[in-house]
Amino acid sequence: MGMKFPGFQARTGTVGVAFGDHDVRMLQVRVANGQLGVTGAAHRAPSMEDHDNARLASVLREAVVGGGFTGRRCVVSLPSRDVFLQSTQLPIMPDEELAEAVAWEASQRMGVARESIQSDWIRTGAVDTNGQSRAEVLMIAARTETLNTKLEALVEAGLRPVAVDAGFSAVARLLSRHHRRHADRDTCRAVLDVGDTATTILVLQGDSIAFCKRIEIGGQDMDANVAERLCLDTGSAGELRLQRLHPGAAEINPTTDRALREAIRPLAADLARQVLLCLRYASVTFRGLSPTRLISTGAHGHEPGIIEALETTCNVPVHEDDASMTIADLQEGLALRKCLMTGSPGAWTVAAGLSLRSLEHGASPARAGTCRGRTAA
Repeated sequence: MGMKFPGFQARTGTVGVAFGDHDVRMLQVRVANGQLGVTGAAHRAPSMEDHDNARLASVLREAVVGGGFTGRRCVVSLPSRDVFLQSTQLPIMPDEELAEAVAWEASQRMGVARESIQSDWIRTGAVDTNGQSRAEVLMIAARTETLNTKLEALVEAGLRPVAVDAGFSAVARLLSRHHRRHADRDTCRAVLDVGDTATTILVLQGDSIAFCKRIEIGGQDMDANVAERLCLDTGSAGELRLQRLHPGAAEINPTTDRALREAIRPLAADLARQVLLCLRYASVTFRGLSPTRLISTGAHGHEPGIIEALETTCNVPVHEDDASMTIADLQEGLALRKCLMTGSPGAWTVAAGLSLRSLEHGASPARAGTCRGRTAA
């Protein structure tokens, strides 16, 4: 007769599907004895500019078949360029009224009709210093047509989307796994998610998002600088730069590495300055909220030049992982599936956080800064 040991049973999340600006990553995580592992993973780079949904569905189907996933339920995030993200001050009101107010406000700022978008929001919990009974709200929105295109392709590929989430919310979820107790409410960390076309900075307080802003600097900009300095096309420049980021990469020629760092130095310095301004704003707005750790992650977050600039400018210890080594827990499983051939484990943080949503969503009561995620129709 089989015996069950509840404390050691593994729980498996849904498939996290993170659409990037130029690729798509699928990851299914499991949690056993408090530690993360990988059940299935796939990385494909279809032409994201190609609006042939049949072609996209075919690429996704191939990834599903070869990824080793369990089940077909998935949680999805859109590329950052397809997501409107902005903070605003709105009068304090009930959630139902706030949802409608955010939808109208976001549609006006996007310059599109209200009925053509899907929107969500997060209360950041910022202190109203002017006594006007207003609250800071983070607005998130996307065009319904863009969203439906991705969802339809996933359904055609054999998956069943159950929710759509914001990429930054998935990153926050992943890196807040060990900060959910009441005693952790005052633990403050900053997270930098460096993507292809933009970077998102988060300030987390416990497991809540206190601050979030997008900075228009990303890996593409670094590749353009490298290409110009080394007389390469941007594709080759990107491959050269990313190859040295994956675990176990062969030592790069010191002269080449120095040239790469010099090429991205101006961008890295600009990014670090903007991050410092964000940290100062958060400290003032949230009355002394000061991160004790800055985690640089994302597809390009482990770039040495970025980390050096952050350490020099921000006066906060910079790391590639949280104190619990959450991202490192995924590294072995990703390596076994040959998903780290180019790039770093940080590129998988969004997909991992999406997969975790089914395991941890609703585990704690909704409060300021907790992103609820939108349930797919």
